Amino acid sequence: MTEDSQYEKTLAQRASYDPAAFQTLYELYFDRVYRYVVNRIGHPEDAEDVVSEIFVQVIKGLPKFRNRHAPSFAAWIFTIARNTIIDFYRRKGRTPQHVALGDLADEWSSGCDPYRLLVERENRSELRTLLQQLPDRRREVVTLRYFAGLRNLEIADVMGIDERTVASHLSRGLKDLYEAYVEKLKTRETDGNAT
Repeated sequence: MTEDSQYEKTLAQRASYDPAAFQTLYELYFDRVYRYVVNRIGHPEDAEDVVSEIFVQVIKGLPKFRNRHAPSFAAWIFTIARNTIIDFYRRKGRTPQHVALGDLADEWSSGCDPYRLLVERENRSELRTLLQQLPDRRREVVTLRYFAGLRNLEIADVMGIDERTVASHLSRGLKDLYEAYVEKLKTRETDGNAT
């Protein structure tokens, strides 16, 4: 168990009766949970409601939390997040979507170079399109890894799959993204030479 995991376990145990400990956990996880949820839900307003629901479930579940059942507090909270998102889609009768990566970034300050901002937005848009082309499980693994910041063991626990399977999906997902990106560059280059 890492030092961070032990710290979070101690906080989680205290958080069921100590509001300051819960506040610390909330501050540690809010951004990660929000990025993950908004990426999965697609609508910031719905994502805010789902994130609130997640943290209510976390508060209710804290007395039962036992680190021995999860490799980390992170795996436990993202299991709650993933299940809450599944419930959201069941209630709404909608298919999961993924939001533009631009919606996930902090607002840029007005002092930024407009050209750089435009390039960054275009790159995020291209990445979003490429992510949408991945099979669902690979996209979920990549999302949990890079939006939620989970380790492979934590992702395995959240998804209920073997850690080696996570590594395989992550590797293949990144390879697929790279190959699709290279193909897109070739197409762009070919289209540019044709004009």
